[in-house]
Amino acid sequence: MTFKDLPPRASEIPLTNRRVAADVIDLIIGDTDRATGCVALMICDAEDRGIQPILLHDVPPDAEATGLAQLLGMLLPLVADNDGSILIGRGRPRGTAPDDVDRAWHQLAIDRCADHEVDLLGFYLATGDGVFRLPEPLTAAS
Repeated sequence: MTFKDLPPRASEIPLTNRRVAADVIDLIIGDTDRATGCVALMICDAEDRGIQPILLHDVPPDAEATGLAQLLGMLLPLVADNDGSILIGRGRPRGTAPDDVDRAWHQLAIDRCADHEVDLLGFYLATGDGVFRLPEPLTAAS
């Protein structure tokens, strides 16, 4: 998807739809950011509509999740105060399946969002091979 392909009134579409959420991550995390590694967050309003993207560049593929923990520690209280939600993507050069680092980042996001009572709309892996959603926590999926 490109910015030219956006549907009409895209800013009014909730990011609860997995296809739309994956397209948003695809838009936020470009090829260069995938090649060098990054983390992207879309801050959403009370209706789960994207209102502010955040992208951190040059995050190595083997980076510890401590940087994400610090970022979420600053953002989630603000998101919670506004009854918002969050969508997260991690960019790395290649691959179609999550590795141990991706899983650690995903679990940290699940835990921190739960701690702040913020809905995590999804955690996606964006690589040169495509955009892939990591699974829901077992409690939500069962």
